[in-house]
Amino acid sequence: MAEFEYFAIDSKGRTKSGRISGDSIKAVRKELLSEGLTVLKVKIPSGNITQQNRGSKLAEKEIKKSPKARSLHRRTSAKGEKVGTEFLKRLLELHGSGMPVAEAVKLLNQRLSDPEQREIASVLWRELAEGRTLSRAMRLLPGYFGESTTYIIEAGEATGNLSPILKKIISHLEEKREIRNKVISGMSYPIFVVLVALGVVLFFLFFLLPQIEEMLDSLGGELNLMAKILIQGSNLIITTGPFVVIGLLVAFGITNRWSKTESGGKKLDQSMLKLPLFGEIFFLSELFQLSSLLATLMWSGIGLTENLRLCEKTIRNRFLRSQFRLARGLVNEGRSLPEVLRKYKLMPLMQLDVLEVGEKTGNLGNSMEDAALTFRDGLTKRIKIMTSLVSGVALGFAFSLVAIIAISIVTSIFQVSKSISY
Repeated sequence: MAEFEYFAIDSKGRTKSGRISGDSIKAVRKELLSEGLTVLKVKIPSGNITQQNRGSKLAEKEIKKSPKARSLHRRTSAKGEKVGTEFLKRLLELHGSGMPVAEAVKLLNQRLSDPEQREIASVLWRELAEGRTLSRAMRLLPGYFGESTTYIIEAGEATGNLSPILKKIISHLEEKREIRNKVISGMSYPIFVVLVALGVVLFFLFFLLPQIEEMLDSLGGELNLMAKILIQGSNLIITTGPFVVIGLLVAFGITNRWSKTESGGKKLDQSMLKLPLFGEIFFLSELFQLSSLLATLMWSGIGLTENLRLCEKTIRNRFLRSQFRLARGLVNEGRSLPEVLRKYKLMPLMQLDVLEVGEKTGNLGNSMEDAALTFRDGLTKRIKIMTSLVSGVALGFAFSLVAIIAISIVTSIFQVSKSISY
């Protein structure tokens, strides 16, 4: 009997590997299937772990070089995240019904009609067949699966409780997309109004006003003071505009380089949190994502220390991330989570009180979910206020510009018409 190396997935979706003796690869596969395992690969052991790691790197390079899959290896975008969420829904439908993860991915690779989702399934199945975990395979597709998603999948694989984790991920991603859509839909109208107003203003300043000025000169009249100010202002904008744009670009470049440094990035992100209204939106957005992920990982059964380590990587605001890192260090030393969050002002006091009660009663996961819902409602409310405020300011700005131009032109024409004798 020969010795073979195998890679398989059990009924809970966990990856298993090892060595087994058998007469042939077919016999080994049959024996593994009788034990309830989904066989991914059976091969003669090479005994070279370095070669296996090199194969993983080569697989990643092949994905990057593939013309069809090159688009998979990009940063997560809203469109890519939506496609990834739809794929996770299909995966949940199959895995939730009892089908092992590997078999579900293999079936999706054969049945999906959407070309992007089918390409995702193809890459994942190829990686699973090489003995890699689902989370590790997903990290090769950052265009569709963000870091937080892969970390939660990894936690679900570690605990063998992947199906409810997939439900939590899908719910979180859909809520995040819904909030993003609210912001986009709320801002689209005021942006449209401002662009139309600017178009009307530019049309008056650079086309109508010069013609009206020529007409008034031929009639022996002149523009009134308001119209002259508008024309002089437009000429000033044309003269100094390019220099202003260049100055803004230089300032942006300097700020961008400064923000890439550790201290500069923290200070810039901290200043963003202090902006009126927008700072609250940025803060609540981070808290909503953080508390939602914390609750999801708590329900997965993963320890609090590892939970906080994974969540720290998903915080985008560098100032908040540094504060959270300090808080995590105190939790690792045995301090209470609500206590250290209060110390570094990472959550409002009301939600911290709720977390303290949940920690004392052993329901910290439920308390964290309640906090996530509170942050989501607060974020939605402030986004609504912001869009209403921006809409009002945009309409007022557009109306004021058009009204000033219209009044200046009409009054100039009336002034000239009074001086004309019949």
